[in-house]
Amino acid sequence: MQTVQLKLKQASAVLETTPKELQNLVQCGVLNPRRRAGLCVFDASGLFAAKVALFLKRALGTNTQLLSAFAGAFVSRLPSFREGKVDAIVFKSRPSPGWIAVEVKVPFRELAQQVQERLQWVELYKDLPRGRKRPGWKKEFLATLRESAQNMGDVSTEEVLKTIRQYRNQKKQQPEVTVEAELQAARA
Repeated sequence: MQTVQLKLKQASAVLETTPKELQNLVQCGVLNPRRRAGLCVFDASGLFAAKVALFLKRALGTNTQLLSAFAGAFVSRLPSFREGKVDAIVFKSRPSPGWIAVEVKVPFRELAQQVQERLQWVELYKDLPRGRKRPGWKKEFLATLRESAQNMGDVSTEEVLKTIRQYRNQKKQQPEVTVEAELQAARA
């Protein structure tokens, strides 16, 4: 595992979310990244915790108080999860003592692989300063667009628009909810 120190915008790009959504999780206390000079800095553990929290938020629409409890429990056990090659993590929650617990299964291995793959691209997400654009930014931007256009080859405008529409529609889709029954093991 490589050591990383990413600012909020870079971390949001690695996690495939908006900086605002990640910032909201930090402000609500769901995530507690290290702070350096007033800035949030995400390390590998923070990225894994954020990925799991975002997964739970998107899949369940969980409120921030419960999401914060899940993230805290996850972070406290993270070192043992990373050492043991865990496939899935099961969160259990009960409304109050004596009630039956609800279990939520999270595919940790797949989420960790997604973070690892996206970390390879972290150099693309430059951390630019706030305020005025630096001199020459427009030429650099246009050069990057030209290079990207050459790499794309012969792609029509209609194909680009179709791909953008598909991506946006995919982002708007509601999570899929299924119900499965687990049968009790035969008693001996």
